[in-house]
Amino acid sequence: MLDQFHGSYDLPPATTDTPVRVPAMLCAMVSRLAGSDAGFLYIESPDNTSTCVDLMILAPTPEGQAPLTVHDLRQHLAARLHRVPSLRRRLAMIPGGIDTPRWVDDDLFDLGYHVRSASLDTPGDEAALQEYVATCLPGLIDLRHPLWQVILVSGLADRRQALVWRFHHTLADGAGLITTLSRLLGPPSPNDHPPTNWTPSPPASPWRLTASGLRQQARAWRGTIGLASETRRRFKEVDQRRASSKVAVPRSMGDAPRTVLNRSADAQRVFGLAQVDLASLQAVRRAAGTTLSDVVLTVVAGGLRTHLIANGDLPNEPLVVNVPVANDEPGARPRTTGNVFANYFSYLATNESDPRARLMMVAAANAEAKAQLEIQGRHTLPAWLDRIPPLVASRASSFLNRRLADGRAAPDFNVLVSNVRVTEPNWSIGGRAVERFAMSGPVAPGAGLNITVTGYGDRLHLALVANPAAVADVGALASRLEAAAEELRDTWVGS
Repeated sequence: MLDQFHGSYDLPPATTDTPVRVPAMLCAMVSRLAGSDAGFLYIESPDNTSTCVDLMILAPTPEGQAPLTVHDLRQHLAARLHRVPSLRRRLAMIPGGIDTPRWVDDDLFDLGYHVRSASLDTPGDEAALQEYVATCLPGLIDLRHPLWQVILVSGLADRRQALVWRFHHTLADGAGLITTLSRLLGPPSPNDHPPTNWTPSPPASPWRLTASGLRQQARAWRGTIGLASETRRRFKEVDQRRASSKVAVPRSMGDAPRTVLNRSADAQRVFGLAQVDLASLQAVRRAAGTTLSDVVLTVVAGGLRTHLIANGDLPNEPLVVNVPVANDEPGARPRTTGNVFANYFSYLATNESDPRARLMMVAAANAEAKAQLEIQGRHTLPAWLDRIPPLVASRASSFLNRRLADGRAAPDFNVLVSNVRVTEPNWSIGGRAVERFAMSGPVAPGAGLNITVTGYGDRLHLALVANPAAVADVGALASRLEAAAEELRDTWVGS
């Protein structure tokens, strides 16, 4: 039944280095995969991946020094893997699909499999690097291994190199991956002493996995009556709020206009990058009295409006955006695993031509959407996802996703926009600082564009992942996003 969690794997070619393996041992059950994490397994298919690709561009290789090698990268990571135990763990499926998988130590962990190299035709410019990243987007990550890879890319102009990271979304969300990368590439700790050897945990047999799944399901469904009652109450309150609110916001299903951006019926992907000055957007935020997220979404709205007008595809109705928001408990410790976020749906005011009015409309819609999310409860949907076994959830997801992808179901949203920030941008490897960093996320079934905004240093990096049927010229869209940011700045604070 869970064979659908696997597929064809389009992976970068492995190097010819001798594999680095740990002693072969059986694996142990480590922890249960939350339902919200497992959801990224359910939506995968040969045409739709849950792989997130993150790009780092390193400072130039100093004169007189050789470029980094894949051996250098492996040595660096080998000395720090103990900081991120999840990078040595794989998924163990529960027999029969009665519960979500378990994280277990990979008894055949091979660092050589996860750390690879590639080279562009010299000198590789920005366009060549983005084209290479696009080739890393469609391939499924093999679930028989820990859910990550990193590729050292050489051949860039100006003696530069890049790191292209591939993470399965099941492993972690943006916040978790930033913690992971900080532990791998941040300043070393003087009290950090890596172990001389790593040994996988003892085994967990299929019957033990089955028993664990049955116990979990029994515990989970005990509180279902109370959860159902609470869910009905919350959704009734949301309906009452919607009926009385002066600001309209979309529902989470079926309220988006059908546009070219919703085409995503195959595995093809394109990748683009835009850069925006953070200080300029902060100045707009202060002048308008809004949040930075409101400003960023208005930049996206302006860029998409211009793009769709140029292609004759702008709908009369405003586009609908899906926005993930952090859901960690206040004061929670930094984590390297798990997807701890909720989503709200809002209007982008793409039907408004005036940038000033557009920002205020976006801000008002966001405020109302967030208020309705709080009434609905940020943990309501994850609580249900945690109860539904993969045997049911995977089939239901496949059915719904097929309807979205082939256009039988009305689209839920037109673009997904997430926003993350690296608070301490001091990453480096081999004496080369990470000068630019852009995270990205996968497109969803029936929605062919994902925009991930990463704050790193004094810039916001906007990574665009799209199906080419949805965005034929991703470079043109990236340029229009940059122009929209300049227009918004000029409108509110002057040039």
